[in-house]
Amino acid sequence: MLYLIAMLVPLLYFLELGVPKVWAPNEAFYAEAASTMIRTGNYITPYYNGEIRLNKPPMTYWLVAFGYHLFGVNEWGLRFMHALLGLGTGLIAYLMAKEVLGDKRVALLSFLVLTLSLQFFANSNYASPEVPFTFFITLSLYLWILYHGRRKIIFLIFAFLSSSLAILVKGPAGFVIPAGVVFFYLLLTDPRELLRLRYYILSILALLLGMWWHAYQLINNRELFLEVFYRENIKRIYAGDEPFYFYLLDLNVSFLPYSLFFLPAILWVMIKLRREHSFFLVWFSFIFLLFSLISQKISLYVLPAFPALAIIISSFVLSQDWDRLKKYISFALSFLVGITILLGTFFFELPPYLALLALLPFLYYIKDYRLSPAVGGLSLVLFIKLGVLGYLEGHRGVAELGTFLKELDPKGEIPTYQVGHFHHSLPFYADRKIIRNKNPERNSLVVFKEGSFQDCNAIKTFKLYTGSESRLFKFLLNAKRGRDFSTFGVCLY
Repeated sequence: MLYLIAMLVPLLYFLELGVPKVWAPNEAFYAEAASTMIRTGNYITPYYNGEIRLNKPPMTYWLVAFGYHLFGVNEWGLRFMHALLGLGTGLIAYLMAKEVLGDKRVALLSFLVLTLSLQFFANSNYASPEVPFTFFITLSLYLWILYHGRRKIIFLIFAFLSSSLAILVKGPAGFVIPAGVVFFYLLLTDPRELLRLRYYILSILALLLGMWWHAYQLINNRELFLEVFYRENIKRIYAGDEPFYFYLLDLNVSFLPYSLFFLPAILWVMIKLRREHSFFLVWFSFIFLLFSLISQKISLYVLPAFPALAIIISSFVLSQDWDRLKKYISFALSFLVGITILLGTFFFELPPYLALLALLPFLYYIKDYRLSPAVGGLSLVLFIKLGVLGYLEGHRGVAELGTFLKELDPKGEIPTYQVGHFHHSLPFYADRKIIRNKNPERNSLVVFKEGSFQDCNAIKTFKLYTGSESRLFKFLLNAKRGRDFSTFGVCLY
């Protein structure tokens, strides 16, 4: 059954991948900026809505642009590489577990636990830096494991190269995380290895290869780059008020459907003190503690720890220890997933057949409690893709607004404004710069929130959401209750 479930995961990753419109605000930045790269041929400096955007290095934009080249400038092309890298990260977790633990069943379950975890799956179907960042860090650590076990220098070289690519996704953390994991692991197990000169020579080369974009922007856009770099990489360390235990609580949701195994599995590994699990424990602990100490906390920051956690949990679940506890946890998780699907189906008035998905984890629990959360994960993903996302699409009209603007001005020659609120995905769908925070000039197209612009009458109106679509659960509740929606008109001024 492990093999069958594993074969279904790639199908689920690409199922309905291009159906949801671009999510605002975060995904919209990469959707529009990557299309601008293709149109202008400038792949070094990202531009969003006609303005330089240096919040992140260019790798994520390049991945999206590559998807556009393969499938066209559309939602499928936007997310294709992220889905592929998400599956790739799961494959690396499988290979790493097999290499270190020598247990194919644990390796397969590790693939499932990771790829079906709620936060990881969602970001593998969403264009953002998180999954590419996790992929390159996981690849870097896997290549180092191969080097450490086989002593072939080529693996070490490519491990550092993968770290360079991680830097090009999110900055210096792409080097700090894999280097920190390896450093502390060797400090605990083989400190003499840290004296090898090759690590320090390759570190310099990796930083040079990864930081060239930062140097380029420092030279060409000094003031803006320094401001953004400080805000994105330094200010986050001290500017925040989330508690130290934030991730301790958050993982119980973000790592569903195996999340409740998190603490028992970590405790089990620490009690057993098995050498083969020590690397994964150091990997998880370093990232978990590092970001727990940083003041600003966001769920996605610990995503690079997910592969290690998946391997630890899989080892625990398939062990012969603490069997009764594992049965209770699996039942609780199956119940949680089942009741979520059942209540969601009726609360959002989705097709009744979706409620049948709630039964699958319970039915499989009877056969193999260890895999029932994975079956629950499959059910939850199907429920989200076939039900929840379709429900939300009925409340997202920015794409239709953009199409209407293109019908009014096919060549994009008329200046276009949005007044009263700015929808970040509108530049992508309207295929033009949307002028914001300025009073409209004559002979322009104006999109205005009702009551914010009285100088012309609307040709057509649209009811649009004004909150953040990235906060999916809140968006769902607001869509059901009709909150944070406003009427927007379009006029020729």
